[in-house]
Amino acid sequence: MLLEIRTAARELLGPCQETSPDQLIELIEDRIVARTDALAAWEEIELSRKRAERAVDEEGQIRLELNGALASVGVGSDAGDSLDTVMAVAELFLERQFKVDAERTEALKTVGTRQEDLAARRRAVEVAERREDEWQAGIVEALKGTWLESGISVPGMGGVLDQLAELAKSLQARDAMQLRIEKMMDDRDNFLVEVSAVAAEAGEAADDEPEQLAIRLAQRLERAERMREAKASLVNDLQRLQDQREILDAEISAHERRKNEVLSVFGVATLAEVVQRDELLRDRDRLRTAVAELEEQVSSELAVEGFEQARSILDAVDLDSLAIEKAEAEQRLRASDEAIQHQLIRQSRATDKLDAIGGDSAVARLDAERRTVLLEIEEKAVRYIELKLGIMSAGNALRVYRERHRSGMMERASDAFALMTRGQYSGLTTQPLKGGEVLIALQLDGQSKVADALSKGARFQLYLALRLAGYCEFAQFRPSVPFIADDIMETFDHFRSEEVFRLFGEMASAGQVIYLTHHQHLCEIAKTVVPGVAIHNLG
Repeated sequence: MLLEIRTAARELLGPCQETSPDQLIELIEDRIVARTDALAAWEEIELSRKRAERAVDEEGQIRLELNGALASVGVGSDAGDSLDTVMAVAELFLERQFKVDAERTEALKTVGTRQEDLAARRRAVEVAERREDEWQAGIVEALKGTWLESGISVPGMGGVLDQLAELAKSLQARDAMQLRIEKMMDDRDNFLVEVSAVAAEAGEAADDEPEQLAIRLAQRLERAERMREAKASLVNDLQRLQDQREILDAEISAHERRKNEVLSVFGVATLAEVVQRDELLRDRDRLRTAVAELEEQVSSELAVEGFEQARSILDAVDLDSLAIEKAEAEQRLRASDEAIQHQLIRQSRATDKLDAIGGDSAVARLDAERRTVLLEIEEKAVRYIELKLGIMSAGNALRVYRERHRSGMMERASDAFALMTRGQYSGLTTQPLKGGEVLIALQLDGQSKVADALSKGARFQLYLALRLAGYCEFAQFRPSVPFIADDIMETFDHFRSEEVFRLFGEMASAGQVIYLTHHQHLCEIAKTVVPGVAIHNLG
């Protein structure tokens, strides 16, 4: 079978080494398709060749026709010129011919227009000549029986007519001027009568000339007009000010009623006291809200029903052991963080190794290791979360403990600071700022200043008030230790030093107070304020 196919398709296959019948049949089909494409291409080539020959014949025929047409109009061309050259020469001739035809048509139109203008002008000349003859006949007829009938020529009649027209205008101007003069004289007489009457009515002496009298009356009239305008302006201003006064009186009455209502509500006598009461009420509401939020937060974090249970739990907590436990939890948390980071690094490396290996038995082993690592990460993450929550609970408990104990300390410090400043400052307060708190001093006029904005002496008094309040808080719950101060009243005046020694005397009831100084006047103040003080002179 294969041999028969090779024999039948010898011319088509040529030298071929294919031994499989399928491959041989496929090769034959490819050769048949290629032969069909080649035959189609050859037919297209033959068709294109015939079209090119036909186009060459048509080009020669067109060139001969163009040469004949150009020769008929006197334009010569060489027999060897190409069709493009002959067509370019023909297009130039046609373009020039079109221009010549357009110019000829335009010239014909211009000639027709000029002939029409010439005919119209001839008709106008005939009409003008006819009118001139009629005008001359009318002039001769009009001059019959006058002294100009034989004494003036027709061409000089224009000048005479012009002079007569000017004479008529002059006569009219003279009559108009005479009429104006008469009217002006009448107006002058009437003006004199009216000026005299007005002067008599206004009480002006009529001894002067009428012109001077009129000037004085005009000046008086101008002054009267100005005075009337000024009076009208003043009346308007007065009415406007009265309206504004009524409005202001109404506003003052409303403000007074509102002021009395506010003073009666707050039970004070001045608005400054109202402002202080309002600030105190706002602080009270804000503190109540903060206390309620803190109590709710503490109750929720300690998982109890009410704040009293949370307070009993916190009172039973040992603060030192809780701080130690917090430090240990933070250390364990840091260790857990490091372990998680190491585990993440191991997981990343294991993932890279897993991606780099093929599909052998090592995949199962790496998958088992990955699962083990994931379980370890999960276990340590749970432990991390537990430690984190424990630290947060401990931190919140410490914060609540500090808030509860700080309120008494802040009250003592506020009273001590107000006493040291001799009433210049009413007390102290705090304001949250960026995760912490800032200490603020309150003045009697309602203003406030942060600790850094105080003067040097006021800052020293503030720090001393905080130390005194901290010592009293410490001595209230623990065995007291000596309170030692080294010449801290260097910037204090006499009265403030007395108040500080009075506070030292009160502190001496809870512990020992030792004050070191080299100023003798402070010793005298201490003896006066604290009678039982013991003064030791150090050599």
